[in-house]
Amino acid sequence: MKVEKFPAGKLIFAEGDSGDEAYRVQQGRVEISIKEDGKKLILAILEEGEIFGEMAIVGSCPRSASARALETTTVSVLARDDFETTLSNREEELVPYLSTIFDRLRVTNDRLLNALARLDELEPTQPHRNPEILSPSKSGCVVLVEPATDEIRQQTALRSRVVDSFPVLFGRRGELAGSEAVIPNQFLVADRAPFRVSRKHCVIDSSADGVYIEDHSSRLGTIVNGIRIGGKSLESRVRLSAGSNSLVLGGGESQVRFSLTVTENGVK
Repeated sequence: MKVEKFPAGKLIFAEGDSGDEAYRVQQGRVEISIKEDGKKLILAILEEGEIFGEMAIVGSCPRSASARALETTTVSVLARDDFETTLSNREEELVPYLSTIFDRLRVTNDRLLNALARLDELEPTQPHRNPEILSPSKSGCVVLVEPATDEIRQQTALRSRVVDSFPVLFGRRGELAGSEAVIPNQFLVADRAPFRVSRKHCVIDSSADGVYIEDHSSRLGTIVNGIRIGGKSLESRVRLSAGSNSLVLGGGESQVRFSLTVTENGVK
């Protein structure tokens, strides 16, 4: 990925432009805006670590908004060709971009559901949705993920975080070993051979009736509240309890351990 620097006030791209690049702010701030009735409407001010223009790497639609540097700003640039190459060879580098895409899709889905609910109120006799296709993206639960051993506490990228959107992946850093970057909805463990943690080890996911841990066919398996899943176990999924839970990646002797505290609607 290349790096570009824009002076304050410089237009990075304009609404309606064609493009095939996504951007991640390394330093500085970027204003995202659209034109509405001839006036500028500011949608967001993006800072370090935030991503914009990401839909250009998965489609050929015109830019839906304009992006302008508010101050001297440095960005990393991911072109569509680089995206396709990296996807097959260094997929972990793409996690921030993919997470942003999925988060935007969740927001769009939530807005659509709200609009349909409003239509239901205005026109209660008309069918506006297929409930089997559209469903809320959140379970109403939040999970506090905390390191539970000194080995994990020493990895800055694995510091305590509250997550409220799912799925959340636990896995091995691979080519990003040693990096201190915190990647949204990812807990990537710096591990060494013989590896205890698989590249895509397990996920926290949600459904209408709660929050689950699901093992992704990891080699050594996962232990949740003493229950083994994945590895040689026939079970692959277990529901988390309200309150405190324990998570171990890589077998009973592993020090890759986390404490998971599940709360619902802010109440433990």
